Amino acid sequence: MFIELLGLSGVKIQTNSTTILLSPAGEKSELKASRMKADIVVFSNSQDKANIDPTEEKLFKITKPGEYESSGVFLYCAANPPKGECKSILTSITVEGVSIAHLSNLDQDLTKEQIELFEGSDILIIPVGGNNVIDAKRATTIVEKIEPRIVIPMHFAQKELKTKYDDVQKFLKEAGAKITEPQEKLKIIKKDLPQETMDIIYLKP
Repeated sequence: MFIELLGLSGVKIQTNSTTILLSPAGEKSELKASRMKADIVVFSNSQDKANIDPTEEKLFKITKPGEYESSGVFLYCAANPPKGECKSILTSITVEGVSIAHLSNLDQDLTKEQIELFEGSDILIIPVGGNNVIDAKRATTIVEKIEPRIVIPMHFAQKELKTKYDDVQKFLKEAGAKITEPQEKLKIIKKDLPQETMDIIYLKP
């Protein structure tokens, strides 16, 4: 599968047969939402409307917490925050035997129950930019609790954004990663997951 960052908390996961979008840019986003094809979309919240070009009636939309299955993809979506008005949806997704935790627009520490949901995920995609999402220090603490095999930071400073976020390098330094050049996308299959180490992958939105 391939994993790409779309900017802010947007992520695209592409398998041989399925395109999954997590928190794509909506109508009110600072980012211009380019038209994309998708089979499964998890919106940041129920009010989002992204510029999605569905595969006709096949598009599977998720706008609220719950357990879902579509096209052989299993998703467990939790509310952020867990009580009160849902600001965003945190997703645990299993595809091609790989478990992926996507923490969307997380703006506070995870609860004990949320940690248990995401703990041991193969891949953790986590916001790090501060301001209206968690910052590098909080993100690093969450990474230590979840103990994934791969960490992908997201929702950090971009020249296209008016909102000021921390540069991704602040998280890379906090996490002890010596990376300077980003990749365009991550290509990964289950057998290639690191076994003894935790890799931090810097992707360019």
